[in-house]
Amino acid sequence: MIHATQRRKPLTAFAAMQSKQIATVGKHSIAKVSAYAVPSPSVKGEGYSVLQIDTQSGVTGYGECGPISAADARALGSLLEGKSAFAYEPLSEMVPRTARGGVNMALLDIVGKITNAPAYRVLGGPTRTKARAVARLQGSTDAEMISDATKHAALGVRAFLVPIELPPARNQGSLFIKTNLDRFNAFRAAIPKADFALAGASQLTPSDAASLASAVEKGRPLWFDQPCAITNLDALRKVCDETVVPVAFGRGISNPGTFQDLLREGLIDLVRPDILVYGISGVCRLAAMAETYYVAVAPLHDAGPIATAAAIQAAASMPNFFALEVPEGGIGTLKIKDGFFELPKDPGLGISVDRSKFERSRIA
Repeated sequence: MIHATQRRKPLTAFAAMQSKQIATVGKHSIAKVSAYAVPSPSVKGEGYSVLQIDTQSGVTGYGECGPISAADARALGSLLEGKSAFAYEPLSEMVPRTARGGVNMALLDIVGKITNAPAYRVLGGPTRTKARAVARLQGSTDAEMISDATKHAALGVRAFLVPIELPPARNQGSLFIKTNLDRFNAFRAAIPKADFALAGASQLTPSDAASLASAVEKGRPLWFDQPCAITNLDALRKVCDETVVPVAFGRGISNPGTFQDLLREGLIDLVRPDILVYGISGVCRLAAMAETYYVAVAPLHDAGPIATAAAIQAAASMPNFFALEVPEGGIGTLKIKDGFFELPKDPGLGISVDRSKFERSRIA
């Protein structure tokens, strides 16, 4: 026979465990949210914001998002302070849309540090041991861009996004095609062991994009990035149907439903979500959706090394990751070897953050 006191022991142990968990959550509740403005490393860029979230236990997490106002920065404090840092999913949805990606990064940084694990382990990874790096070339002439490619190659990068030369007017035909084909082949000759993709910046018509993609497909580019604007799905079909070059979209897409439409219609071969918009777990959700269509993912952003570290954490958590851009502002303490980012092994985002670089530009 089991005595009543014996029956109560498991319940008492369970209650003690629950009490301990509640105390732990309280200890790691959010104490303070700070936001800082950072200028863009690019002349054309609009800059970005760094978010710093401190907990009652003294653990600090960092994230990056697009530029936010002082009002949004104050709203973040009102919404987040006192909440559990473990609630990175629901809290990311509560905050202003412009800050969601940064809040998600910072909270996963905190959870990783508390559990003494990289964020990709918190999310169930890793699915890989390294993440392919690709650099978007900078320069106003071919010579300047080849020089930039050589510089990145010395740092370990083995794949490059080559900006196309835009036509003076729409549907320019053979001259426009020849100019960009010569540029593409010149880069291949200058760095023969590297891979190249085309960067269209959504500036071409579907007709010009299809013609250019067909002309360069013998050179086997990795993909054609943003060949034209996403305004008409039937027009996009012209690009996809007339070439075997993989087509990528994502820049400027803030609604996951747009990715779903492109995937359902077979109009995208590489999903490129902005991690500043979706955060780590948001990018991973899009990757899961893309995986059902056998489509790979290459996150992007126009910010700094914190967002890059977050994108690597996402890359290590998804089975269909393809490549990650090297930001203009540098990679901080991250490392590239033989064309691949090494996965950070330290807890959270796995990087050291130098506050002195932005602490004087506090927004609120």
